[in-house]
Amino acid sequence: MAGEDKLAKLKIDNVYKEYEGRSGKTVALNGVSLDIAENEFVCVVGPSGCGKSTLLNIIAGLLEPTDGEVYLDGKPIEGTGVERGVVFQQYALFPWRTVLKNVIFSLEIKKIPKNEARDIAMKYIRAVGLEGFENAYPKELSGGMKQRVAIARAYAANPEVLLLDEPFGALDAQTRVQLQTELLNTWEQEKKTCFFITHDVDEAIILAQRVVIMSARPGRIKRIVDIDIPYPRTQKTKSESRFLELKAEIWNEVYQEFLEARK
Repeated sequence: MAGEDKLAKLKIDNVYKEYEGRSGKTVALNGVSLDIAENEFVCVVGPSGCGKSTLLNIIAGLLEPTDGEVYLDGKPIEGTGVERGVVFQQYALFPWRTVLKNVIFSLEIKKIPKNEARDIAMKYIRAVGLEGFENAYPKELSGGMKQRVAIARAYAANPEVLLLDEPFGALDAQTRVQLQTELLNTWEQEKKTCFFITHDVDEAIILAQRVVIMSARPGRIKRIVDIDIPYPRTQKTKSESRFLELKAEIWNEVYQEFLEARK
Protein backbone atom coordinates (compact mmCIF):
# COMPACT_ATOMS: atom_id res chain seq x y z
CA MET A 1 0.00 0.00 0.00
CA ALA A 2 1.06 3.57 -0.63
CA GLY A 3 1.54 4.38 3.06
CA GLU A 4 3.51 1.21 3.93
CA ASP A 5 6.24 0.98 1.32
CA LYS A 6 8.52 3.60 2.91
CA LEU A 7 9.20 5.17 6.29
CA ALA A 8 6.01 6.59 7.76
CA LYS A 9 5.72 10.35 8.05
CA LEU A 10 2.84 9.86 10.50
CA LYS A 11 2.55 6.73 12.56
CA ILE A 12 -0.63 6.15 14.57
CA ASP A 13 0.17 3.34 16.95
CA ASN A 14 -2.68 1.52 18.73
CA VAL A 15 -4.48 4.72 19.77
CA TYR A 16 -7.25 4.36 22.32
CA LYS A 17 -9.37 7.28 23.50
CA GLU A 18 -12.14 7.36 26.06
CA TYR A 19 -14.17 10.21 27.48
CA GLU A 20 -15.70 10.50 30.94
CA GLY A 21 -19.33 11.67 30.92
CA ARG A 22 -22.32 11.77 33.22
CA SER A 23 -23.38 8.34 32.05
CA GLY A 24 -19.88 6.89 32.45
CA LYS A 25 -17.06 6.19 30.03
CA THR A 26 -17.44 6.44 26.26
CA VAL A 27 -14.82 4.78 24.09
CA ALA A 28 -14.27 6.95 21.01
CA LEU A 29 -11.27 5.10 19.51
CA ASN A 30 -10.31 1.51 20.15
CA GLY A 31 -6.86 0.47 18.95
CA VAL A 32 -6.38 2.57 15.81
CA SER A 33 -3.10 1.99 13.96
CA LEU A 34 -2.15 3.54 10.63
CA ASP A 35 1.05 4.50 8.80
CA ILE A 36 0.89 7.50 6.45
CA ALA A 37 3.79 8.15 4.07
CA GLU A 38 5.37 11.49 3.36
CA ASN A 39 3.34 13.46 0.77
CA GLU A 40 0.51 10.94 0.89
CA PHE A 41 -3.13 12.06 0.69
CA VAL A 42 -5.36 9.98 2.98
CA CYS A 43 -9.10 10.47 3.44
CA VAL A 44 -11.06 9.07 6.38
CA VAL A 45 -14.76 8.21 6.13
CA GLY A 46 -17.21 6.61 8.51
CA PRO A 47 -20.52 7.15 10.30
CA SER A 48 -21.07 10.12 12.62
CA GLY A 49 -19.58 9.54 16.05
CA CYS A 50 -16.98 7.00 14.90
CA GLY A 51 -14.06 9.06 16.21
CA LYS A 52 -12.77 10.61 12.98
CA SER A 53 -12.44 14.12 14.43
CA THR A 54 -11.10 12.76 17.71
CA LEU A 55 -8.31 11.05 15.79
CA LEU A 56 -7.51 14.23 13.86
CA ASN A 57 -7.43 16.26 17.07
CA ILE A 58 -5.00 13.76 18.61
CA ILE A 59 -2.71 14.08 15.57
CA ALA A 60 -3.00 17.86 15.82
CA GLY A 61 -2.00 17.71 19.49
CA LEU A 62 -5.29 19.24 20.64
CA LEU A 63 -6.21 16.03 22.49
CA GLU A 64 -4.12 13.38 24.20
CA PRO A 65 -4.86 9.70 23.65
CA THR A 66 -5.87 7.65 26.67
CA ASP A 67 -3.45 5.01 25.42
CA GLY A 68 -1.24 4.54 22.38
CA GLU A 69 0.93 7.08 20.59
CA VAL A 70 1.17 9.16 17.43
CA TYR A 71 4.58 9.79 15.90
CA LEU A 72 5.75 12.39 13.40
CA ASP A 73 9.04 11.45 11.74
CA GLY A 74 9.56 8.89 14.48
CA LYS A 75 9.09 11.35 17.36
CA PRO A 76 6.04 11.25 19.67
CA ILE A 77 3.62 14.14 19.16
CA GLU A 78 3.32 16.25 22.29
CA GLY A 79 0.93 19.17 21.95
CA THR A 80 0.42 21.43 18.95
CA GLY A 81 3.21 22.46 16.58
CA VAL A 82 3.87 24.52 13.46
CA GLU A 83 4.75 21.34 11.54
CA ARG A 84 1.03 20.48 11.57
CA GLY A 85 -1.52 22.80 9.95
CA VAL A 86 -5.22 22.37 10.71
CA VAL A 87 -8.27 23.44 8.70
CA PHE A 88 -11.67 22.97 10.36
CA GLN A 89 -15.19 23.18 8.94
CA GLN A 90 -15.58 26.44 10.89
CA TYR A 91 -13.37 29.00 9.24
CA ALA A 92 -11.80 30.39 12.46
CA LEU A 93 -10.71 33.64 10.80
CA PHE A 94 -9.93 36.83 12.68
CA PRO A 95 -12.84 39.15 11.77
CA TRP A 96 -10.74 42.29 12.40
CA ARG A 97 -8.04 41.20 9.95
CA THR A 98 -8.14 41.38 6.17
CA VAL A 99 -7.67 38.31 3.99
CA LEU A 100 -3.97 39.15 3.63
CA LYS A 101 -3.53 39.74 7.37
CA ASN A 102 -5.31 36.47 8.18
CA VAL A 103 -3.01 34.51 5.87
CA ILE A 104 0.09 36.32 7.17
CA PHE A 105 -0.76 35.59 10.81
CA SER A 106 1.17 32.31 11.11
CA LEU A 107 4.14 33.88 9.33
CA GLU A 108 4.19 36.70 11.87
CA ILE A 109 4.37 34.13 14.65
CA LYS A 110 7.36 32.55 12.90
CA LYS A 111 8.89 36.04 12.65
CA ILE A 112 9.23 35.90 8.86
CA PRO A 113 10.36 39.34 7.56
CA LYS A 114 7.40 41.50 6.55
CA ASN A 115 8.05 41.69 2.79
CA GLU A 116 8.84 37.99 2.54
CA ALA A 117 5.72 37.13 4.54
CA ARG A 118 3.59 39.25 2.21
CA ASP A 119 5.04 37.50 -0.86
CA ILE A 120 4.35 34.06 0.64
CA ALA A 121 0.81 35.04 1.64
CA MET A 122 0.02 36.44 -1.81
CA LYS A 123 1.32 33.25 -3.44
CA TYR A 124 -1.30 31.19 -1.61
CA ILE A 125 -4.02 33.79 -1.93
CA ARG A 126 -3.53 33.51 -5.69
CA ALA A 127 -3.40 29.69 -5.46
CA VAL A 128 -6.89 29.58 -3.91
CA GLY A 129 -8.32 32.10 -6.37
CA LEU A 130 -8.65 35.11 -4.05
CA GLU A 131 -6.35 37.59 -5.74
CA GLY A 132 -8.12 40.95 -5.66
CA PHE A 133 -9.73 40.17 -2.28
CA GLU A 134 -6.59 40.47 -0.16
CA ASN A 135 -7.87 43.69 1.47
CA ALA A 136 -11.39 42.37 2.14
CA TYR A 137 -12.58 41.45 5.62
CA PRO A 138 -14.19 38.08 6.45
CA LYS A 139 -17.67 39.64 6.79
CA GLU A 140 -17.42 40.65 3.12
CA LEU A 141 -16.74 37.09 1.93
CA SER A 142 -18.95 34.11 1.11
CA GLY A 143 -18.55 30.83 2.99
CA GLY A 144 -16.47 29.32 0.21
CA MET A 145 -14.18 32.35 0.11
CA LYS A 146 -13.68 32.19 3.87
CA GLN A 147 -12.66 28.55 3.61
CA ARG A 148 -10.22 29.47 0.85
CA VAL A 149 -8.62 31.95 3.26
CA ALA A 150 -8.34 29.24 5.93
CA ILE A 151 -6.68 26.85 3.45
CA ALA A 152 -4.32 29.56 2.19
CA ARG A 153 -3.35 30.37 5.79
CA ALA A 154 -2.62 26.72 6.53
CA TYR A 155 -0.46 26.33 3.42
CA ALA A 156 1.36 29.62 3.97
CA ALA A 157 2.65 28.35 7.32
CA ASN A 158 4.42 25.59 5.34
CA PRO A 159 3.44 22.69 7.62
CA GLU A 160 4.78 19.22 6.96
CA VAL A 161 1.34 17.73 7.55
CA LEU A 162 -2.03 19.26 6.66
CA LEU A 163 -5.01 18.10 8.74
CA LEU A 164 -8.45 18.91 7.32
CA ASP A 165 -11.63 18.17 9.26
CA GLU A 166 -14.56 18.28 6.81
CA PRO A 167 -13.37 21.64 5.45
CA PHE A 168 -15.99 21.72 2.68
CA GLY A 169 -18.86 20.16 4.64
CA ALA A 170 -20.89 23.37 5.07
CA LEU A 171 -20.53 24.59 1.47
CA ASP A 172 -22.91 24.31 -1.48
CA ALA A 173 -22.21 21.60 -4.05
CA GLN A 174 -20.70 23.88 -6.72
CA THR A 175 -18.34 25.62 -4.29
CA ARG A 176 -17.37 22.28 -2.82
CA VAL A 177 -16.40 20.92 -6.24
CA GLN A 178 -14.38 24.04 -7.01
CA LEU A 179 -12.47 23.84 -3.73
CA GLN A 180 -11.79 20.13 -4.21
CA THR A 181 -10.19 20.98 -7.55
CA GLU A 182 -8.14 23.83 -6.07
CA LEU A 183 -7.00 21.69 -3.14
CA LEU A 184 -5.90 18.90 -5.49
CA ASN A 185 -4.01 21.36 -7.70
CA THR A 186 -2.23 22.85 -4.69
CA TRP A 187 -1.44 19.43 -3.23
CA GLU A 188 0.03 18.21 -6.52
CA GLN A 189 2.31 21.26 -6.56
CA GLU A 190 3.22 21.36 -2.86
CA LYS A 191 3.06 17.62 -2.03
CA LYS A 192 2.10 17.92 1.62
CA THR A 193 1.10 14.94 3.71
CA CYS A 194 -2.69 15.33 3.95
CA PHE A 195 -5.10 13.75 6.43
CA PHE A 196 -8.62 14.69 5.32
CA ILE A 197 -11.88 13.80 7.08
CA THR A 198 -15.12 13.75 5.10
CA HIS A 199 -18.61 12.25 5.09
CA ASP A 200 -18.68 12.43 1.29
CA VAL A 201 -17.50 9.24 -0.43
CA ASP A 202 -17.21 11.01 -3.81
CA GLU A 203 -14.96 13.62 -2.22
CA ALA A 204 -12.77 10.96 -0.59
CA ILE A 205 -12.24 9.10 -3.86
CA ILE A 206 -11.53 12.18 -5.97
CA LEU A 207 -8.90 13.42 -3.51
CA ALA A 208 -7.20 10.48 -1.83
CA GLN A 209 -4.59 7.89 -2.60
CA ARG A 210 -6.09 5.74 0.16
CA VAL A 211 -9.48 5.86 1.84
CA VAL A 212 -9.64 4.71 5.45
CA ILE A 213 -13.07 3.39 6.49
CA MET A 214 -13.83 3.67 10.20
CA SER A 215 -16.22 1.42 12.07
CA ALA A 216 -19.12 2.62 14.18
CA ARG A 217 -18.20 3.61 17.73
CA PRO A 218 -15.91 2.57 19.25
CA GLY A 219 -13.90 3.72 16.25
CA ARG A 220 -11.56 1.23 14.64
CA ILE A 221 -10.15 0.98 11.15
CA LYS A 222 -12.47 -1.41 9.36
CA ARG A 223 -10.78 -1.33 5.98
CA ILE A 224 -8.33 0.66 3.85
CA VAL A 225 -9.04 1.02 0.13
CA ASP A 226 -6.32 1.96 -2.34
CA ILE A 227 -7.62 4.44 -4.92
CA ASP A 228 -5.97 3.23 -8.12
CA ILE A 229 -7.16 6.14 -10.28
CA PRO A 230 -4.26 8.16 -11.68
CA TYR A 231 -3.81 11.88 -11.08
CA PRO A 232 -4.62 14.45 -12.27
CA ARG A 233 -8.26 13.81 -11.40
CA THR A 234 -11.07 16.10 -12.46
CA GLN A 235 -14.81 16.15 -11.91
CA LYS A 236 -15.12 14.07 -15.11
CA THR A 237 -13.31 11.31 -13.22
CA LYS A 238 -16.53 10.83 -11.21
CA SER A 239 -18.31 9.40 -14.27
CA GLU A 240 -15.60 6.81 -15.03
CA SER A 241 -16.34 3.13 -14.41
CA ARG A 242 -13.49 2.61 -11.92
CA PHE A 243 -14.64 5.58 -9.86
CA LEU A 244 -18.18 4.21 -9.76
CA GLU A 245 -16.91 0.76 -8.74
CA LEU A 246 -14.90 2.21 -5.87
CA LYS A 247 -17.81 4.42 -4.82
CA ALA A 248 -20.17 1.43 -4.59
CA GLU A 249 -17.57 -0.59 -2.68
CA ILE A 250 -16.77 2.12 -0.13
CA TRP A 251 -20.35 3.34 0.26
CA ASN A 252 -21.53 -0.20 1.04
CA GLU A 253 -18.93 -0.49 3.84
CA VAL A 254 -19.82 2.95 5.26
CA TYR A 255 -23.56 2.23 5.11
CA GLN A 256 -23.12 -1.04 7.00
CA GLU A 257 -21.36 0.90 9.77
CA PHE A 258 -24.11 3.53 9.70
CA LEU A 259 -26.64 0.76 10.34
CA GLU A 260 -24.49 -0.59 13.17
CA ALA A 261 -24.34 2.87 14.75
CA ARG A 262 -28.15 3.03 14.83
CA LYS A 263 -28.57 -0.23 16.70
